[in-house]
Amino acid sequence: MALEEKREKRPPVTPMMIEEEAALRNGSRGLPPGPWAEAAGPRPRTTERHIAVHKRLVLVFAVSILALLAVTMIAVLLSVRFEECGAAAAGPPRAGGNGSFSGAARQPPGAGQPPIRPQEEDEKARGGEAAVATEEKEEEEWQRRREMPPWARPRLPRHLRPLHYNLMLSAFMENFTFSGEVNVQLEVRNASRYIVLHAHRMHIEAVRVAEDKLAGGVRVARSFFYPQTQVFVVVLNRSLEVQKSYNLKIIYNAPIENELLGFFRSSYVLHGERRFLGVTQFSPTHARKAFPCFDEPIYKATFKISIRHQATYLSLSNMPVETSVFEEDGWVTDHFSQTPLMSTYYLAWAVCNFTFRETLTKSGVVVRLYARPDAIRRGSGDYALNITRRLIEFYEEYFKVPYSLPKLDLLAVPKHPYAAMENWGLSVFVEQRILLDPSISSISYLLDVTMVIVHELCHQWFGDLVTPVWWEDVWLKEGFAHYFEFVGTDYLYPGWNMEKQRFLTDVLHEVMLLDGLASSHPVSQEVQQATDIDRVFDWIAYKKGAALIRMLANFMGHSVFQMGLQDYLTIHKYGNAARNDLWNTLSKALKRVGKSVNIQEVMDQWTLQMGYPVITILGNETSDNVIVISQERFVYDSDAKPKDPTLGDNSYLWQIPLTIAVGNTSHISSEAIIWVSNKSEHHRIPALEEASWLLGNINQTGYFRVNYDIRNWRLLINQLTRNHEVISVSNRAGLIDDAFNLARAGYLPQNIPLEIIRYLSEEKDFLPWHAASRALYPLDKLLDRTESYNIFNEYILRQVASMYLKLGWPTNNLNKSLVQASYQHEELRREVIMLACSFGNKHCHQQAATLISDWISSNRNRIPLNVRDIVYCTGVSLMDEDVWEFIWMKFHSTTAVSEKKILLEALTCSDDRNLLNRLLNLSLNSEVVLDQDAIDVIIHVARNPHGRDLAWKFFREKWKILNARYGEALFMNSKLISGVTEFLNTEEELRELKNFIKSYEEGAAASFSRAVETVEANVRWQRLYKEELFQWLRKSLTH
Repeated sequence: MALEEKREKRPPVTPMMIEEEAALRNGSRGLPPGPWAEAAGPRPRTTERHIAVHKRLVLVFAVSILALLAVTMIAVLLSVRFEECGAAAAGPPRAGGNGSFSGAARQPPGAGQPPIRPQEEDEKARGGEAAVATEEKEEEEWQRRREMPPWARPRLPRHLRPLHYNLMLSAFMENFTFSGEVNVQLEVRNASRYIVLHAHRMHIEAVRVAEDKLAGGVRVARSFFYPQTQVFVVVLNRSLEVQKSYNLKIIYNAPIENELLGFFRSSYVLHGERRFLGVTQFSPTHARKAFPCFDEPIYKATFKISIRHQATYLSLSNMPVETSVFEEDGWVTDHFSQTPLMSTYYLAWAVCNFTFRETLTKSGVVVRLYARPDAIRRGSGDYALNITRRLIEFYEEYFKVPYSLPKLDLLAVPKHPYAAMENWGLSVFVEQRILLDPSISSISYLLDVTMVIVHELCHQWFGDLVTPVWWEDVWLKEGFAHYFEFVGTDYLYPGWNMEKQRFLTDVLHEVMLLDGLASSHPVSQEVQQATDIDRVFDWIAYKKGAALIRMLANFMGHSVFQMGLQDYLTIHKYGNAARNDLWNTLSKALKRVGKSVNIQEVMDQWTLQMGYPVITILGNETSDNVIVISQERFVYDSDAKPKDPTLGDNSYLWQIPLTIAVGNTSHISSEAIIWVSNKSEHHRIPALEEASWLLGNINQTGYFRVNYDIRNWRLLINQLTRNHEVISVSNRAGLIDDAFNLARAGYLPQNIPLEIIRYLSEEKDFLPWHAASRALYPLDKLLDRTESYNIFNEYILRQVASMYLKLGWPTNNLNKSLVQASYQHEELRREVIMLACSFGNKHCHQQAATLISDWISSNRNRIPLNVRDIVYCTGVSLMDEDVWEFIWMKFHSTTAVSEKKILLEALTCSDDRNLLNRLLNLSLNSEVVLDQDAIDVIIHVARNPHGRDLAWKFFREKWKILNARYGEALFMNSKLISGVTEFLNTEEELRELKNFIKSYEEGAAASFSRAVETVEANVRWQRLYKEELFQWLRKSLTH
């Protein structure tokens, strides 16, 4: 929409507005209404014909009148100054009154403002104190009424609803500031004198409120920031009337931050020149840093955005550019089409000088990928662009709901706090998760890129089109997107079996580690304060949410589940939904096919309780074919204090869809489902013979662990040894993971999991090896600093040796297709090589050293793509400092983001503590290591037994810097805290952790609580089970 059209739609100008705009133009804020205005206002002159006195008396009286007028003028000036000072009190200047907005959004912040003299500063300070006093009195008045002021409440008051935002921005990339004018059309639900909306870290210059369709404004008494809840409050002279709509206009300016949230800046180097860009990250609560808004997901509105920038840049937003207006001074204003109804957290814009490539879906959606010009020229974005087109078509078909916008832009940025953000129509990705160079990218890297894109595209439906009512149900969008990472990747690569297999190791097994802590939390958790919002974005919401959705899809049946999702999206599109809306829709879908299950009753137990059950199946020796099934909450450390002391572990109860099968040496029965809802139940199982074994949770579709009596475990181990293929690939992986974790928590003897993995020498499928590798990793970290570690090391090498010799090393495949014919085979080979090199297989070490030496001597990298990270890490660990320096040099010189990532991680593998310390210190230099990569450096050093104590010391010494940098970013602090502390396992390290937390109590309380419980569990395991494990290993190795 052109600028002229916008001016025509502004509210009619009234005499009152003209006076107020004139006051603003003259540097005055005008007088607030009330007694001060009445006292200082001009009074009518008394005419001469009503005064019959002597001329001298007339003269004296005239002098008196003049004196009174002079006093009045002084009072007026003092009142004006008083209001100005009050506006400046709380950080950003307070705005009062209505004002002229011509050109305000076109000048850089600070333009034309005279310097403040010391006397003015004193007056401003006194005025600010007075304004604060006024606010305090007002708060006291609310307290007397026994009510909390609307601006002090954790949620915005419900008396107003935004209908439409008209947002005009000017971006000044030369000094990293921007100015804006926002016009919000408000609907009044309940009468109130207060307008409360979010605004944070900005300078508000002026505020105006007017009725939309009537001549006349609503006078602003005063306005102020309330930093505790990050809101801006506009106090009006009268109440807004119910069922009327008003226009709120705010002029403001703010910095383009050098951080990772709000409207922030990033940079890259092209042809030796550093170039800058500005991009937004608003989720969950950072839109308020970029414009005043109702920053809660329930407040959906339409948005019309215009961005003014230098013509050397381009601008992007959620919608396509409608018109562009070019100015003679080298600036251009892009006016974007109006959005559909949407929440603030996935609004987005960017100002950059990127180039793009594009494609078109069958339904006509324009898909573009924007990135650095050199990356576009190399074709690094082509893979992402092509699968995005295919995935939009897949989701449209699966959900039976078309993609809702005319375009989707994918923006690859060098710096971003997360892998990606699903902004509707403008999804932003960190370069490492979207750019892919086929000549130097491994299958693992391709898989990472693929799944991140699948995840973000799912959000265009789950999250953007249908949005959770409030953050307590964030799993409604993140759980679905995480689940569909695997479903969508199966669509792209049907032979990879992602949902049936890789989901287990990458989601189910991983989140059960976290959810097995007493300090865990429900997937739906109450969110009261703004500070609570960040903590709901964790792996419980993402991965447990996905695991529960997968369990639900399996017991409903996939076709019925799909039908229910289609109904859910159709009913709630462009709106908000809560978990009960989903449960009700899915229950109705089941009824349509003749099944009656109360989904809400079942799923509330899984979403409103923390943790998960362990099912124990015992053979009843007194009755034929009868088994005892019991359930209890699984916890790693039974001594850990429960999060809620009123709710002991015995109080937890779930309705569990337990699938069960009976097998023998050559055959396994079809599965049956038993709904377990009591603490203990007896069930008759037909065809249960003496030599038969039981297997629960078929294909691990349920979110729980299964334990058996020792006799059944022995039968299962024998089956794996004799003919493992009778048991499915998924269940072989599940048995390995359950056994290791049951032993770690003390439910099983320590030797059972180690006996299970003896069969691996005959295992030809990737998934069980992957499950074993992941299960061995934490055990390895518990033992890697012990005196007897070599015994454990030797045992694992024996299990790996024969498969390592069978598979060998991959050949150099630079000329082959990126996605090789046999994904499963190549991933199996990679897993075995990684285990062999990690545990010290001599041939593996020699091969890695030879490949590194060849690269250094020839300056040609002939290392096979799929094992480059393993070779780099092994070479740095074994070889001298020159190899470390060579890898460091290559890290700086390469422009391929996939290569840069694994080179940086390889540097953390060194055995040289001086090099590790050097790397840790360099990690905080943003010019050397990107902000989002610094965390990975610290965590990888902590995983290195030679660097664990160095990373722990560095973390404590640099905590204030790290917390300031990452404290507001979702995941980052919790990821860092967990990564640095999860393998601490001595009494001394536990004391250090507790003392550190006492010293720095602010922030990240939940993450530190989990860290303490994890380290306590590690210490407890060392005390109770370490010697038992070593005794069995010694005995086993002598036979």
